Amino acid sequence: MRRIYYTSLLLLMFLSSCSPRNLSAVSDSSIALEDCALTSPAGNQVDARCGTYTVPEDRANPDGRQIELNVAVIPAIKRNPELDALFLLAGGPGQSAIEAFPAMISLLFQIHEDRDIVLVDQRGTGESNPLRCLAPEDDALTDEQVLAKLKSCPETLDADLRFYTTEIAMTDLDEVRSALGYETINIFGASYGTRAALTYLRMFPEHVRTVTLDAVVDSDFVMFMDAAEDGQAALEKFFARCEADEACKMTFPKLQSEFDGLLARLEESPAEITILHPLTNNPLDLTVTPEMITNMVFNTLYVPDFVATLPLSIHAAYAEENYVPLISQAFLVNAGLYDGMFYAVTCTEDAPLISASEAVKRGEQSVFGDRTVDFAAVCAEWPKGKVSPEFRDQIISDVPALILSGEADPITPPWHAEKVSESLTNDIHLIFSGMGHGNLSSRCSTNLFKIFIESASIEGLDTACVANIQPPPFFVDFSGPRP
Repeated sequence: MRRIYYTSLLLLMFLSSCSPRNLSAVSDSSIALEDCALTSPAGNQVDARCGTYTVPEDRANPDGRQIELNVAVIPAIKRNPELDALFLLAGGPGQSAIEAFPAMISLLFQIHEDRDIVLVDQRGTGESNPLRCLAPEDDALTDEQVLAKLKSCPETLDADLRFYTTEIAMTDLDEVRSALGYETINIFGASYGTRAALTYLRMFPEHVRTVTLDAVVDSDFVMFMDAAEDGQAALEKFFARCEADEACKMTFPKLQSEFDGLLARLEESPAEITILHPLTNNPLDLTVTPEMITNMVFNTLYVPDFVATLPLSIHAAYAEENYVPLISQAFLVNAGLYDGMFYAVTCTEDAPLISASEAVKRGEQSVFGDRTVDFAAVCAEWPKGKVSPEFRDQIISDVPALILSGEADPITPPWHAEKVSESLTNDIHLIFSGMGHGNLSSRCSTNLFKIFIESASIEGLDTACVANIQPPPFFVDFSGPRP
């Protein structure tokens, strides 16, 4: 059971934040907003204005059951801000924007001086009728128990799961936009949030001033179908980078053979271990199998800061049978996902398009193998919603678009963004060498983002700094990289 792998489009944010000053009011809002504080994973707070907006769960039945969407506005610092706010759309699917993005606010400070930043918990996440199947303590369950719990989860959720699709969520978002009094907005989407952003652009193009896409999901993307091949390509880039790095090669001269040997040993004799769960600190009994190791490595490849320790973690697992560094770190990539919302979305939008035979073929040359089997088994038990005939169409648009990709992203590498770019006529695609999933984290990318939002144009963007971005150096021991 690939339980950890289900967060395949989760964008991990673990950056510091700061509190804004001299908050401006949101004008012309029909949503009652009150002062609130948003807390980042690091514990820092961001002052905001929070409220709720009520929508029908089934939009075809407006008098039926209602759900409340959680909304947070971080008002611009200037007294007379620009009228086109920045809306941030989270990944997953299943990530709460209000929980995920406060850690980014310090990086967006220059944008935030002039513009409101708006966070809306997509239905099924955060405090917008949250949908969750598994709890942290369920990590102790066997694979069979996890699969059974996910299959039966719809019976435990207080929701009609047919109505938690991306198109319905973007209709929600547009109503929130209107209720807050914004005529046009700037949209930033990360990971699955790029599917949401492109869907919004298709449905409501007249309200989009700019769109920024980070770790792009193209219109043909089907959850898990390309993961084995894309993950293998990222893994090979990782091994090649270690081989080309003097310190890494000297310290771990047989890294790839150690990795292969580790998988072979566990195939013959899985390891029984107990670790402290990195989120709950409770003891966790695990059976370490080759599948678990490849899941952990795949998750680690998302985050360059984690990749920096991957040679050391692989070596410790192989040479010392110390699996804690690799497993504990990979668990952190999954934190915060509302997995009920993940399945509500993907069982409708992705699972029906899976080709079992094609998935097997694509996984034959990958250590990650076919990633679709358990996903399809879960979705077979979930209710399905509907998507429009246009849902999978390529988006044709001349709205200014800034696109960011990590060269070594294991789930949305640059070729997915290139497919989106084919039908956009006013875009620029920036590829960050050696980097992973999500690249709005450096001074280079945030400065470019700021200039792009201010000008609403790709013309004249000085992108030379992109070539200077490098992933963090490899750790040679647990004290850090070589000086």
